[in-house]
Amino acid sequence: MKVLVVIPVADYELGKACIESILREDSASGIDIDDVLIIDNTREWCFPYGKHYYRDPDGHNIGVARAWNIGARQVVEKQLDYLIIMSQSMLFGPIKETTWIKQMETFAGENVIEADGHSWHLIALHRRLFEKVGYFDENFYPGYFEQIDWCYRLELNGLQSAWARVWVNALSQTVGNHTNLVLAPPLLQYYREKWGGDKGEETFKLPFGDKPIGYFPNNSIPYLAKKYELKEWW
Repeated sequence: MKVLVVIPVADYELGKACIESILREDSASGIDIDDVLIIDNTREWCFPYGKHYYRDPDGHNIGVARAWNIGARQVVEKQLDYLIIMSQSMLFGPIKETTWIKQMETFAGENVIEADGHSWHLIALHRRLFEKVGYFDENFYPGYFEQIDWCYRLELNGLQSAWARVWVNALSQTVGNHTNLVLAPPLLQYYREKWGGDKGEETFKLPFGDKPIGYFPNNSIPYLAKKYELKEWW
């Protein structure tokens, strides 16, 4: 089973703790650090952990969807089996009976494998899903709703079945962040424009009514920051 783990890091201390928990000798992650891709979204350009590392050449925080897509495109191009999405908030404890990777191997071939209780903080997505419905919509910037949009596309293609949920000795660090309260209205409006309604009330079966299933506008980060009137972005 070939995997790539993508970890977007915007908070240095959280990211550092996450990586160190992966590197510990008895880590319940079971992840090889060579399979980890760090997306450095910090302000300071200061997260040189891991063999695989990406920093936007213009110094922008590229957001969630763009970060995940860097990993997703590599999974498709290199014909790997899974993209593992991990948030910077994950902390792995010592091995207790099993590891995340061993649990994945047990359910290898499933479309989605989720760490029970962690949802999109630790989740594995099979390559075939990206090949079928495309990548995450980068217009949900800097984050929120990108997974809702992607899952709706899975549903439209009959791929939103029950997910395999597995236990692993880990926890998600609490992030005191209310950015979503500010971002929700403009991102929700974009979702409505794209799908003709709110989540659960969509009227379009294709993006914007007539575009290919994987389509989304190719807009720059400065354009989106202006469109959404973001006061803090980089």
